[in-house]
Amino acid sequence: MHLTITRASLLQSVQHCQSIVERRHTIPILANLLLEAKDNLLSITATDLEVGLRSQSTADVKAEGSITVSARKLFEIIKELDPEEDVSLETGDGFIAIRSGRSRFRVASLAAGEFPSISEESNEASISLSSDTMRDMISATSFAMSTDETRKYLTGTLFEIDEQQMLRLVTTDGHRLALSEIRLEQTSEKKTCIVPRKAVIDLSKLCDHCEEQIELSLGERQIKVKAGSNVLVSKLIDARFPVYQDVIPVDNPSKAVVERTPFDQVLRRSMIVANEFTHDIRLVFSEQGIDVSAHNTEQEEAEEHIAADYNGSEVAVGFNGKYLRDTLSAIKSPSVSIALKDELSPILISSDEHQQSRYVIMPMRI
Repeated sequence: MHLTITRASLLQSVQHCQSIVERRHTIPILANLLLEAKDNLLSITATDLEVGLRSQSTADVKAEGSITVSARKLFEIIKELDPEEDVSLETGDGFIAIRSGRSRFRVASLAAGEFPSISEESNEASISLSSDTMRDMISATSFAMSTDETRKYLTGTLFEIDEQQMLRLVTTDGHRLALSEIRLEQTSEKKTCIVPRKAVIDLSKLCDHCEEQIELSLGERQIKVKAGSNVLVSKLIDARFPVYQDVIPVDNPSKAVVERTPFDQVLRRSMIVANEFTHDIRLVFSEQGIDVSAHNTEQEEAEEHIAADYNGSEVAVGFNGKYLRDTLSAIKSPSVSIALKDELSPILISSDEHQQSRYVIMPMRI
């Protein structure tokens, strides 16, 4: 294999792929990237056997071939090269030679034949949507994915296409729920699947660098995303997602509308003295607004009032302040609406400007 490629193109492809690589893996070749040169294209592939990513770039291919090389070393080298100089890659005798300007590197490689292939199944439901829309939906929901590996089905994001041609992303960790939905512009089959956390995060990164429409295909065991010159393939979580519709409150009669940024600032200040593990905050909703308070076992306290438009009877509710702040960070509008019922019922947070996203937070006793 022998080729020349611009440093910018190579860096972008390697940067996309190296995030897939598991640094601590029992199979050494999975720490490598697969480089394939053919038809004036350089294809770079990474996989951890669960998620795979292939990125293609135009290159001047003088000799076709394939090889695998350490993802970490290749990324670190390319990152440090002169941005104005093209990069030459040439293989031979178990090494790959990297040249750019006056820089020369010789890095060990492994045969491409040992690299696991990324299988792609024929997916049933396929849709196209803008990369900005996909990124915004992930940003609005990904924070509520669980990190509890004992409940694997909560560690990913539910992707759902229903009969009304609505694409919906839902996440929950059992204490809070985030939902974002849009109406599709084309017809698709009904589909439901759980996409692992790693694939969701990498999909969001691909959307950051894609100005085109992305193609999203959902199958029985796999999700496939085509974003520009990149193709992401991931296995799905084989489990049943909770019936999230039962969690979303439909009869919360009281409603408070409060400015998002000032509310977040009040919560941040109050949490300074809140319990560092439970982050418990007490909110009292009344006609005068919202009273926010917190305390800890050392008898330290914080109290603050913030104006709000509230139309219900007085209610005092306890919450994990971190969950509230995470939700406010995911909402981009100037104000938020909080619908509540009583001190034991979950609240529903939404925005009048961005009604496609809704958030549910369970109360806590304090």
